[in-house]
Amino acid sequence: MDGFDLVALERPGFLSRLFRRRPKENALREVQNLLAQRAVGDLSAADVGNVLSSYQLSRAEAGETFRQFYRSAVDYRVARDRRLSDADVADLRHLRYVLGLDDADAKDIELEVLRDLYRGVLRHALLDGALAEAEKTALEAMAVNFGLPETTRKSIYAEEVLAVVQEAFNKAVADRRLTAEEEERLARMSENLGVKITHDAESLAKVARFRLLAQIESGTLPVLDCRIRLQRGEQCHAQFPCSLHELRTVTRAVRYHGPSGSIRIMKGLSYRYGQVNVSRIKTEELRQLDSGTLLITSRRLLFNGTNKNSQVLLKRVIHFDVYRDGLRIEKDSGRDQIYKGEGDTELIGLILESALRIGR
Repeated sequence: MDGFDLVALERPGFLSRLFRRRPKENALREVQNLLAQRAVGDLSAADVGNVLSSYQLSRAEAGETFRQFYRSAVDYRVARDRRLSDADVADLRHLRYVLGLDDADAKDIELEVLRDLYRGVLRHALLDGALAEAEKTALEAMAVNFGLPETTRKSIYAEEVLAVVQEAFNKAVADRRLTAEEEERLARMSENLGVKITHDAESLAKVARFRLLAQIESGTLPVLDCRIRLQRGEQCHAQFPCSLHELRTVTRAVRYHGPSGSIRIMKGLSYRYGQVNVSRIKTEELRQLDSGTLLITSRRLLFNGTNKNSQVLLKRVIHFDVYRDGLRIEKDSGRDQIYKGEGDTELIGLILESALRIGR
């Protein structure tokens, strides 16, 4: 009854029976059985006192277990329909008297149980990332019925809502992109839940970065001013200070002298014998051709070098690789072009990828 189950009493051991000692644990079990068998309103403080006295157990010794009993009673009543009726409040007030609990202790227990239930209901309502008006009204009514302090309710609401919004934001930028659609969805979520997303300086920089990457990936490329005159209608999207390299084949000869010696034939004349092997080893070495700036335009890769300028039309690029310190461009014919330098190669590579997709 009222959330309590009957429990069997512990059988006393040999010595306990010999000296007629009753296990004190049974005192708490008997009190639980009273709560399970009778309605709270039918119990009195004397009923509990008589059980404790028969086992010579003080209320102070039973205090922690009695607090657990009270917690179970509160939890049972609010779990039924997520509210406390006037009858529930009256029962709990009487149960505090029966168990001899301090009002402050009882209030702390109630607040803990009700706070956890409110949090659980709110968390469940937030599973879809939004709160309907009916859900907001129900949550507000629950908080009032539970008597949750306004500061407690607001604290729980802020913690749960911010966690939901933060999770949604983390999912949106997990791919290091933040599209306009994702930003709009986050804004709608924040407005619905009544919170405002704020970021520190580091997070703001990341947001701007992910937004830019998403724009470039969608085909909106930055347009830069450059000092080189471009063709009509051609736009510069990126500049990369670097050096131009190519792989060149280098052949080296290796000579090996085997065992050798000489035989004297006559004075001033001798015969030498032995063997000489010559082999050639070919290796590829990266050779720097020039230094300057690589421009990625809407039509080509234009290298503005110190010695001369060179270009690779976008339609001739069949593959490219991005490294931490540069790019490797594979053309439909001729040697690969390798550009080495320090810069934002992730951004450079993404711009090149979009330019190739658009320019072909």
